[in-house]
Parts: sequence; structure tokens; C-alpha cells
Amino acid sequence: MENLAVHMRIVGSQVSNEDVDTRRLAIKHLSAEWQKGAAIEKSLATANGIAQALHGEAPCAELGKEIQAAVQKHASAFLYEESPFEVSIVAGMAFAEIVKAKPGATSEWTTPEVLSAAVWSALSYQQPLAEAKREALRSEVLKAAEGYVSHAAEASRARSPVDDFETLTITLVAPMETDGQTETDAEALPTASSNFAKATQATITALRRNAALDREELDFLWWAQLGRSRLLGKQLVSLAEPVRMVAEGIEGAAHLRRLPCEVHRDIVLKTLDKDPELDLKKLLSAIGADREKMGARYADGWATKWPAIFPLLNALATGRADGPEHSVKRRASTWGARAMLEAGMIQYFRTGAAKL
Repeated sequence: MENLAVHMRIVGSQVSNEDVDTRRLAIKHLSAEWQKGAAIEKSLATANGIAQALHGEAPCAELGKEIQAAVQKHASAFLYEESPFEVSIVAGMAFAEIVKAKPGATSEWTTPEVLSAAVWSALSYQQPLAEAKREALRSEVLKAAEGYVSHAAEASRARSPVDDFETLTITLVAPMETDGQTETDAEALPTASSNFAKATQATITALRRNAALDREELDFLWWAQLGRSRLLGKQLVSLAEPVRMVAEGIEGAAHLRRLPCEVHRDIVLKTLDKDPELDLKKLLSAIGADREKMGARYADGWATKWPAIFPLLNALATGRADGPEHSVKRRASTWGARAMLEAGMIQYFRTGAAKL
């Protein structure tokens, strides 16, 4: 929140100490709420609202009311409909507060991971704003989201240390006597109990996690050696370069168990040559009849429900590429990297950090 006072000038030059301080308290409340364990659907809705507000659109009612309630705890006169720019400031700074902490190795996806990946995907597809102050806020949030996802993808693949088993203890309990007599011979044997599960759990969990990461690495590298698109049933070299990049991004993501790393992107783009530029409509035209095969698994799911977060997969699933946001020309390498990010997000959110 270091830049909160600067970003508050978006709403005007007359910003008081009280304005900044009350919004700071609201941001702390929102960031604490947003990083609690939440359903993926809720996190995607929040990310979509943040991206929409930061790009200058009227904030959605759900996000607006949530921010209004947080601000009104400290500034009771605040109404989000009268202060749409403040919604973007509070939302953006609350998100930035969440991703200040560096992510560590986890055994499953976390709410900050879902939020960050979705915000990064949505903001990176937007065009920069003409108004410098608002663009500075949007760019700051975009950079924070990208940094968090990059760190999370790398940290999540760090192998766990494998410690020795803890000390195993076995306890014998002598049989009870009844009126000075032991129970029947079959029941007279002492009973035994141990801490076996507790003593071995940490070691076995670490071994399983490491093995799952090794399996991901092997699966991805074996796929990279194929040189053939199983999704399209064609040799990759036979595909036009933009189509090949998108197909590889989608197919490569299917083998990942966490969010994609830079090395996965490099492998997907290894056959890149001319790297032509084209907008989404021309990309769909280049893909042609293969679009349905590429987009079939994403129809009627998150990709079509949240098109601002999954613009490429939504277009592949629906065939629609209308709107000014889709008219921007992007290089084939950018489309390939985006295909891997969007497909990797859906793969990860559907399956979690897949176990062996």
C-alpha cells in the first residue's frame, strides 16, 4: 500500500489524510478476506471484477458492494456507484497487499495463486490506458500478479527434503485381571499399539510429493519429444506457426500439475521461427476447422463463463472474436504462451496438484 496516496490522486488532487487512512483500513480488511480459502469460482469472480475495474469499466455490482461495505466501516458516506475510480484503487491495492508475501511450496493450489493467475491473464490481455495515473495503477497490479505467479510456479516445484522416520515406539498393554484371574488364554495376550503412522507420515508425504513432481517433468519431456499433435492428429511441423504454437501450448499444459514455469514456455516455443503477428480473428481463421477440436474441452466451463480471464480458450470454444480487445495484433509466441497459461490454469484448478 506504499503507493496508495499517489493512486488516490486518480479521483482528484484534493485528497485528505482521512481519505487515505480510511481506504487503507478497508484495503487491509479486504486483503485478509480475499486470501482466505475460497472456492475457485469466487476467486475467479473477484479477479474478473478487479480487472474490469482497473481497466476503467464500471465496477460490477458484486465487487462494488463488497468494497463499499469494507470502506463504510471507516467512512460511512462512501457509495461505490458515486466513486467508481476508488473501487479500482481499493481493489487493486487490496490485491497487491495479498501478493506481497512470496509464495512457498504447497501441496495444493491456494487462493492467492488462483487470484494472481486470473488477474495476470485478464490484465495482460488488456490494452494500456491513455490516462497516465490510472495506467500506473493497472501496471502496478499487473506486475505484482505476474511476479507472484512466476514465483509460485517455481517454488511449487522445489523438491521437499526427505527426513528419516521419526522414532518408532511400540507400547504393550498387559491383559486385565478379573477377580484375580486373567481372561481366557486367547484374550490373555498383551495388546500392542504404536506411533507408526505418525512416525512415517512426513517422510512418505515428502517422497510422494517429489515423485509427483518427477512424474510431471517426465511426462512433459516425453510429450515434447513427440513432434506430433495428438489433439489434432497431425505432425506439428505440418501446422502453420501460429496454429502450432497454440496447439503446443494447450497440449503441453495438459501434462502440468502446477502453473506453468518459464522453462515450459521455452519448450513450447522451441520451434518458433518467423513469429508473425495476427489478431484473434485471423488466428481463428488460420486454425480453421481444427478450432472445435482445440476448444471442445473448454466449452460450457470456466473459459466461457469468464472470457476476460480466458479470452483465447473462450474464442476457441465459441468461435467468437468480436470486440476491440480482440483486434490487437499479437505475435505467435504470445498466443502460444497465452494458450499454455490459460490451459494450464484450467488444468491445475480442475485437478489440483495431481497425486501419484
